[in-house]
Amino acid sequence: MPSEQVYSLLFQSRDGASSLYILFGGIVDPVSSRIDRFEVVAVGNSELINIPLSGTTFKDITNVCQKIKYEGKQLKNLTNKLQELFSNSGRSDDFMEQLIHYINKREDDKIKYLVNQIQNQAMGNSKPDISLWYSLIDRDKIDEAGSGKSSFESLDSEEAQEDSAPEEAPIIPIGVPTGIDASIPPTAARVQFKFILSPVSGIPVNQLKPGDQIVVQLTGSDPTTMGIIDSMKLKTEDGSIKPIPATVVATENKGVENETIVKIGNDVFGKIYEEENSIKVRLYTGEKPVSKSSGSNTSTASNASLEAGESSLLLTVLIALGVVGIGMIAIFVFLL
Repeated sequence: MPSEQVYSLLFQSRDGASSLYILFGGIVDPVSSRIDRFEVVAVGNSELINIPLSGTTFKDITNVCQKIKYEGKQLKNLTNKLQELFSNSGRSDDFMEQLIHYINKREDDKIKYLVNQIQNQAMGNSKPDISLWYSLIDRDKIDEAGSGKSSFESLDSEEAQEDSAPEEAPIIPIGVPTGIDASIPPTAARVQFKFILSPVSGIPVNQLKPGDQIVVQLTGSDPTTMGIIDSMKLKTEDGSIKPIPATVVATENKGVENETIVKIGNDVFGKIYEEENSIKVRLYTGEKPVSKSSGSNTSTASNASLEAGESSLLLTVLIALGVVGIGMIAIFVFLL
């Protein structure tokens, strides 16, 4: 039998190094030791989840997550992976026993540790900054919005406009990407990357346009990105990742913020947020850097060729001296 009071558990995870940001809201039943309901979304722009957790309800978090997904601004593969992991953890007796114990004891650091263990399964080892908020609420108040409307006024106004919109207004199905995200095929692999910069000869990021060839480097530790790194054999012996060419598919400039979508390979896409218009991105010229191994092979080949030439010359000289010697012996015998 479900308990009459449950915990509303909310958290934000921010990993600036990999540009991965997560918003989570869940309902934890302390009696049945289960996560009854939860909503989670992963994004590449911290501003999308920049809301205060204090005074925020599970319903508020749900609204924000669904809005992000509706607009197609989530990192779809990572979001789906997190949904699977939290769903499995919410049914795990061992995990739930620890989680509820730490919530009851208000041991925030240990709660954050548990949460990060789940995230690391999706993102690889990372040390994000996790903000946490939880409170005991009546079950019949789960679907109530918070009293602090300032963070959700835009969302509420949009919902009001949708309610009052004429019946003939077009309806966009939930989950259909909009804006530049619509340029990414739904079946495409989505990876994390960074620009390779060229301060002198590069092109300013806000001047990039579809069709431009640039140089990027895959950086994410999520399963999709790591899988592409392995399949393309981009990791070197020293552990670094080789830069690769990419084609700009779509761009959008919002003042100082720039969003760029690139295509890498046949069905691999990536999206990046950049907040500085002044940075210059290296253009791809088609030239391939000569690796140390290839340089060594070239040098070895040259040395071998030189040694062969020297050996041939020495043999020729020896033959000539032999002929001269035979001639002199013949002349000496004839004179005698």
